[in-house]
Amino acid sequence: MSNRLELVSRLIQIAEPLFQSERLPQAGRWVATQVFRRLEAFSDDGTRHHARYPACDWLETALAPHTERQTEFSPIAEAIRALEPHLSWSRRMSGRDGSVDYVEKHVHGMICGPGGTESRLDVQLGFSIMAPHVRYPDHSHPPEEAYVLLTSGQFRQLDGDWFDPGIGGGIHNAPSNQHAMKSGELPFLALWCLLM
Repeated sequence: MSNRLELVSRLIQIAEPLFQSERLPQAGRWVATQVFRRLEAFSDDGTRHHARYPACDWLETALAPHTERQTEFSPIAEAIRALEPHLSWSRRMSGRDGSVDYVEKHVHGMICGPGGTESRLDVQLGFSIMAPHVRYPDHSHPPEEAYVLLTSGQFRQLDGDWFDPGIGGGIHNAPSNQHAMKSGELPFLALWCLLM
């Protein structure tokens, strides 16, 4: 029996095809397939992180390109907006080469994952918001990860060049590979999923 919040079910249903777009690398699509396969089963340990951070205030501005007019990403933007009151928030407090003010100017919304709206340990599904002109620090983690950009923004992997995969495009981060992201003139918003 599933007690999954209907808003979470709706977001999962909308997000899954975005992670299967040809605009993502094949390895990213593979990771996402595994994540969404696990999400077919409801799991929630009841842990919630209730903190709210200053960068949460950038959510509406980041969603605006898809909520103020109809785009192919309007359904996911509206799903995120509807789920916002139920979200759990977190932020990274350490890392190398981040903007001086990145801690205050970024936040992660955890939909499914530790402390999230559906708290579980086998996968993570969420999104990141950054204010304009923020460089997220270089970091790495063992789980594989896929991103889908909902705004413009740039990524860097290992010691490579910065690149923008484009709205609807994405990246794959291999296990423990160093990566970073940054925003430009506008706020940054990207969905991500991790296979734990």
